[in-house]
Amino acid sequence: MLPSLFSSAKAALSAAIYAALLLSACSATPAEEEVAKNVVRKSAVARRVIPPAVPAALPTRTLRITNDTLAGDPFGQELTVEQLVAAGARVTTRKPFQNRHVSGQTDTIVVLRHQGNVFEFYRTPEKDLLQDASVTNFQPAYGQRLKRRLQKAHRAGRQSIDKVRIGDTERANYVSVTFQQGRLSAVHVEPYVD
Repeated sequence: MLPSLFSSAKAALSAAIYAALLLSACSATPAEEEVAKNVVRKSAVARRVIPPAVPAALPTRTLRITNDTLAGDPFGQELTVEQLVAAGARVTTRKPFQNRHVSGQTDTIVVLRHQGNVFEFYRTPEKDLLQDASVTNFQPAYGQRLKRRLQKAHRAGRQSIDKVRIGDTERANYVSVTFQQGRLSAVHVEPYVD
């Protein structure tokens, strides 16, 4: 057992000496070390001089308004799935949804697209309830009504405001209005649906 212990110690000593020799052979001369330091210093200076590639974004200016009429009925009349389909909208998604208030009743969530605008309805046998709407095209009749009803927010937007958030006093319904260069560009309607 003693001879094997000595051979293990000899092997470990040999490996340590070999590693030391390799490391000493790989170390740089003082002149090479100075050149490496200069390169590192120059690259650090170069990094500080280069301007950032992405310009800093300006902060968004948001105006908050409380208006029960606009937040509760931004289109001036309730929109229905039938009205939108008659105007040329197409149904992109239909998904069954179990009614939480009426046991055994299955309702439907319907998503429609019309001229770049997107509407989501919660349909019950009695009524279509608008759940969400994103309007970026104001040419259709409902877009024109929406634009007219939002004139107050539109005027506020021209005063260097980027967004106007209109809510009702109960904080249930919201209309978010976005402006680009003082012009109405998008409206997101978020009515409360239980």
